[in-house]
Amino acid sequence: MTKEYAEQLFLQEKPALALLAIWSLQKTYASIITKEINSTFAHTTKILIKMEEHGLVNFSLEGRVKYVELTEHGYRVVDALKSLIIALEGEDPEDFINGHNSEESLQDGNNGQTAIAEKVDKLHSTISSIYEDNTNNDSETIKRKIGPFSREIQLLLNDINGLDVLDDSILNRFTEIQDIFDNVMNS
Repeated sequence: MTKEYAEQLFLQEKPALALLAIWSLQKTYASIITKEINSTFAHTTKILIKMEEHGLVNFSLEGRVKYVELTEHGYRVVDALKSLIIALEGEDPEDFINGHNSEESLQDGNNGQTAIAEKVDKLHSTISSIYEDNTNNDSETIKRKIGPFSREIQLLLNDINGLDVLDDSILNRFTEIQDIFDNVMNS
C-alpha cells in the first residue's frame, strides 16, 4: 500500500466513521460496524481489510464470530482523527483530549462523574436497545450481539471504581447494564 492510498482511505467519510465506531465499540464485528456507519456489509468488509493491511485493526475468531478491534497503532490513528475533527470544528484538540479521555478527568469530581454518566447512558441505551429489539430471537443471537460489550463494561467499571464519590443514579443505570449483560450471557 502506498502512502497516498492510506491518506485517501482515511480522509473519506465511511472509513473514518468505521475507525471511530471500532474505537467506540471496542471489540465488535463487521455487521455492527455496518449498521453504525450506514454502509453495506461488502463495503465495510473492504474497509476493514484495508485497515488490517495498514496495521490498524486485528481480527480474532471466537467460535463462529469474527471480531475486530483496534491495534495500538489504530488507537493512535483514532486520536489523530479525533484531533483533526475537533480542529476542523474550531475547538482546541487538547481540551477534548484532556476533558474527555484522560484518567485525570475521570477522577476529577464532577467532571469525572459527568464523563462516566455520559458513558453509562450511551452504553445503557445501546445494550437496552439490542436486548429489547431481539427479545424474539434465540438466546445465542442475543449473546452474539451483546457479548462484545463485555470489555466496555469492564472499562467502565474500572472508571467507576476510580472515583471517590458517584451519584446513585449513575450507579443504578450501570447496575442495570450489568444485570442485562449477566442475564443474557448466563441464559
